[in-house]
Amino acid sequence: MLIRLWSFLTGYVSLIVEGKSLEKLINMAVSRGLYLWDVRWVDPDRVTVKLRLNGFKALRHIARRTKSSFRITGKGGLPFSIARLKKRKLLPAGAIMSVLLVYLMSSFIWFVDVKGNKNLPAEVVIRVAEDAGLAMGTLKIGLDKDGIEKYIKNEIPQVSWVGVEITGTKAVIEIAEKVILPPADNSPANVVAEKEGLIKELLVLCGKPAVIEGDMVKKGDTLITGVIRPEPKPDEQQGGEKPENTILPDPIKFVRARGIVRAKVWYDGYGEGRLVDMGTKRTGRQTEVLGLRVFGKELILKGPKTPPYRDFVTGMDVKKPPEWRNIRIPVEIVTTIYYEVEKYRDIIGVSRAKSNASQQALAIARSKVPTDAKILRESSEEIQDRGGSVIRVKVILETLEEIGRVEPIKPEDFKH
Repeated sequence: MLIRLWSFLTGYVSLIVEGKSLEKLINMAVSRGLYLWDVRWVDPDRVTVKLRLNGFKALRHIARRTKSSFRITGKGGLPFSIARLKKRKLLPAGAIMSVLLVYLMSSFIWFVDVKGNKNLPAEVVIRVAEDAGLAMGTLKIGLDKDGIEKYIKNEIPQVSWVGVEITGTKAVIEIAEKVILPPADNSPANVVAEKEGLIKELLVLCGKPAVIEGDMVKKGDTLITGVIRPEPKPDEQQGGEKPENTILPDPIKFVRARGIVRAKVWYDGYGEGRLVDMGTKRTGRQTEVLGLRVFGKELILKGPKTPPYRDFVTGMDVKKPPEWRNIRIPVEIVTTIYYEVEKYRDIIGVSRAKSNASQQALAIARSKVPTDAKILRESSEEIQDRGGSVIRVKVILETLEEIGRVEPIKPEDFKH
C-alpha cells in the first residue's frame, strides 16, 4: 500500500512493451531495483506494465539491450495532475470556491425540527423560536441557546422544559409538555362489555353488578349498572294494604359505575403455506446511475442511459439543495440503482409449509390481542384441502383481559 502511494506521489506511466525477450527484460528491471506492477501479458511478445517516472530512463537502456521497444499509453500520479491543473487555472479556483461555499453554508442553520411534542403543534414552537432568533438561515456563531430556551418556555404556557441542540446545519428543539389532569367525571354511567367474553373476575367499586362470574356476555351488555333502584319495603313485598299516610318510595339513584371486569376472550388468525414457492429474487448484480435533474430534465452523468438488465427493480435517491428564504434552486442529484432479479421456483414440502402457515396465523392472531391482555392458551388446527397446493392453518388464542368500558346514561330515560 505504501509503495503504491509513493508511486502516486512521484508519478508513473503505463507502457506497452514488445519484443522476443520480455521475460529477460522484466528480470533485468527487477534486479536493478525498478518497481513494475500491473504486469499483464497481452500475447507472448507483448506485455503491459506500470513504471515510476524515475525508472523510465533505466528501462529504456534495458530495452535496447534486450532488443525490445515500448510506448507510453498513459500517465498518472500527482505530478501529471498538477501539470493538468496548471493548464486549467479556473479548475483549482473553482474547487477552492466550492470548499469555501460549503464551509460558508455549513455556518448557517437550514433545518429546524421539534421533538417531544404530543398535543402542541410543531408549527407553534417553530414560530416562537423564530421570534427568539432561531430560524432557517440563522448564523450559528453567537447563537444564544439559553436565551432561546427561556423565551420559548415563557411564551408557551403548555411547555415545562425546553432544550435546543445544534447538530451540523440542523437545530433540534426538544420540549416537555405540562401534564394537565382533566377534572374527575362523576356523571351517571354504566360499565358495559367492550367485546364478547366469559366473565372470570368481577370487582364492583361503585354501582350494582349486572352479571356474575361464569356468565357469557356480548358486546354492549351491561356489566355494572349505575342505576340504583330502591329495595322494596317488607309490607309491600307481602302485598298488604297500604296505610292512609303512604310514604313515597325512595327515588332512583344514579351513580357513575366503576369496577374491574376481566373475562376470557378468544382471537383467531388464519395463515397459508404454499407447497411450491415461486417469485423473483435479486441476483446480487446491480448498476448505479448518477444523474443531474435541472428544470425537470435529467442528464446522465455516470452509468448507462437504458436499464442494463432484462428483469430488474429500482431504488432511487434524490438530493436537493436546501431552500434559503423561500428561494428554491431547481437542481436535483438523482441516484438510481438497478437491481437485477431472476425468477425462482422452490419446493417447500409439507412440514415447512405447515410451519409457515402456523407462524403467519399466529402473527395475525397476536396482532389482534391488546398489549395488556394475558394469553392463557394457544391452539391450532389444520384446515383440510386435499389435492391443493396450499396448506391452511387456523390459530386460536385464549386471553384474560379487562373488557369493561364506561357508557354514559341519561336519568330522564328512567321513571319511578
